[in-house]
Amino acid sequence: MSSYAIIGFGCAGYQAARAIRERDGSGVIDVFSDVGLAPSNPMLTTYYTKGALHYEGMFPFGTLPQITEQLSIRFHGGQPVAGLDAKRRTLVAGGRETGPYDKILISTGASAFVPPIPGHDLPGVMPMRTAADAERLKRALAGRPVRTALVVGASMTGIKLVELLCAAGVKTTMADGAGWMFPLAAFQSTAQRIQARLEQKGVSLAFNALLSQIQEQDGRLCGVMKDGRSFPADIVLVCIGTRTNLAFLKDSGIEINRGVLVDHTMRTSAPGIYAAGDCCESFELQSGTQRVVGLWMNAGLQGRAAGENMAGGQAKFDFNIVQNISHFMDVDFISMGDVHLCGEQDDYYENSGGPYYIKAARDGSGVKCINLLGRADSSGALKNGFIKSLLCSGPIWDRAAICRLLAGGIPESFIAFMRRAGNDRA
Repeated sequence: MSSYAIIGFGCAGYQAARAIRERDGSGVIDVFSDVGLAPSNPMLTTYYTKGALHYEGMFPFGTLPQITEQLSIRFHGGQPVAGLDAKRRTLVAGGRETGPYDKILISTGASAFVPPIPGHDLPGVMPMRTAADAERLKRALAGRPVRTALVVGASMTGIKLVELLCAAGVKTTMADGAGWMFPLAAFQSTAQRIQARLEQKGVSLAFNALLSQIQEQDGRLCGVMKDGRSFPADIVLVCIGTRTNLAFLKDSGIEINRGVLVDHTMRTSAPGIYAAGDCCESFELQSGTQRVVGLWMNAGLQGRAAGENMAGGQAKFDFNIVQNISHFMDVDFISMGDVHLCGEQDDYYENSGGPYYIKAARDGSGVKCINLLGRADSSGALKNGFIKSLLCSGPIWDRAAICRLLAGGIPESFIAFMRRAGNDRA
């Protein structure tokens, strides 16, 4: 009988357990988690906090009892793994060693990063990523009056927090160390349009504002920036990014950069040990390098590939691409590709007519980045076209796909711009 250990139980861990169980009906699957909850989707937390989703809605795979019964797993909640011996394939959890295991999956994900500045641990200073974070913010908004808020981080999570705070009637300031919104995903011209929308909703914006400390003044908080600007608030929400949860691998000998390095089969540098999800660096198509791309869909696909291979299969996760799709304040924002790869030498497209604002950049090797503001109806076709332009695999869209794009309001000029990228010269 084979034995498996899954360290961390988010989307990747769940999909791995499911794939293992589909191939191996009798193997022992031990799942170790630092919390006693079913996998939750971080992007659903704000929907719960603002009341658009019941608590159970944050857990898309069901309750923990349902999952443990369906997959016949042994769940060890509240037992974070403190160490891993890669050669012996044993773990230290709950103060004792367990194993050895035939195969181990590292799927510990990432945690919200709160910089260790003075005041970071004051009451009312909160990150937003987990179900517990969502509950904490919901209680705060339902408790003492919250009239003002400071959101630190003009990120995808940050804008969802701004949206729910505005809906609750909280006067909100958003601050970021970069020069504009979504600095990792948006062209400056796209960001300016989003910023104008926020300001129309009464949101105050502060850019090139690096948080230096958080002070407590007369029962309120105050975020102080390195340039001296200060923003009083009843609560401070920090959403400036994540860090991989890999401290327990410090002496494991497994090759790590920002995340655990894996190949296309999700194998690490240690035999019998795999990694998947937001804690790993897998192959990214555009850069041709291994990098962390923290997306729910990617985590699921990586976890499934790892689980199949752990149970004797031959699955592959071909590649990541950098992408973001977010809905906020009645508009969808789609970004594909790495905006930092774009330069003055590239060929640009921009169109603000019709139902969309679109900006894109390309060079002779393919499309580099696409920004779209409007509706997300065409995101699937755009993603396929973006990938095919990078692969240079011939026509990026067939006639039927082009007709659907045109019917959805995508300009013919943008389709022509995309088709001139890569090998699509039709």
